[in-house]
Amino acid sequence: MPIYDYFCNDCRKSFELVLTLKEHDAEKIKCPKCGGKNVEQAAASFFAVTSKKS
Repeated sequence: MPIYDYFCNDCRKSFELVLTLKEHDAEKIKCPKCGGKNVEQAAASFFAVTSKKS
């Protein structure tokens, strides 16, 4: 399952949640620290490891 990064605009804290794609699309995310719903998804970077050698 993917890990999503979020930022709470109420308490100014960032946090991560592990959600299925269905949960991510359906749920209104709440901040685990303050319970606020003024939350936005933060930009996250990722990398992929491949076995192909150049």
